[in-house]
Amino acid sequence: MSHSRRTALRAAGVALLSSWAGCSALSHDSAESEDVTFERLDVTPVYVEDGAELSTPAEVETVDQAYNAELLVLSGNTDATSNQAVEWLADDRIVALLGDSPEATWLEWARSDAFRDTFSNEGYSDAEPDPSLVVGARIGLYLKTYRRSWSDGPRNRDVLRALDESLVAIEKETPPGE
Repeated sequence: MSHSRRTALRAAGVALLSSWAGCSALSHDSAESEDVTFERLDVTPVYVEDGAELSTPAEVETVDQAYNAELLVLSGNTDATSNQAVEWLADDRIVALLGDSPEATWLEWARSDAFRDTFSNEGYSDAEPDPSLVVGARIGLYLKTYRRSWSDGPRNRDVLRALDESLVAIEKETPPGE
């Protein structure tokens, strides 16, 4: 029986809480950044696509190739196809769309034959207001999405916190052994 990536991450143990400070692409308020701590994000390899406006602190392991990541942060209007998204999600990777049009991109993927043929979801939803961040993960045979909106647009630390909260929620919802 093979172990999934999520199982390996869960086995890695309790994440060390850490803080960070510094400049970011989305926020320039380092005083507010200092109180950001992570429960899962600092033990999850992250790929940030060019065009996705996200700065990661040193505590977050970033990788140069999507195939090395557990969490892929893509721009909301990414060029990734629905077939590529299905491949990543079926391989227990978590996909986050950030910035302009993340929900439109997600809905385009969700309406595709590739999604319908791979996952057991029956339908998809459209959130109001349009989210700035959509995070998707496979849990069992289904896809689960987490959407976040910010009234003034997200600051870098808001996005990092939302990604961490999504990772924690996904871990809690994932059945043991998966």
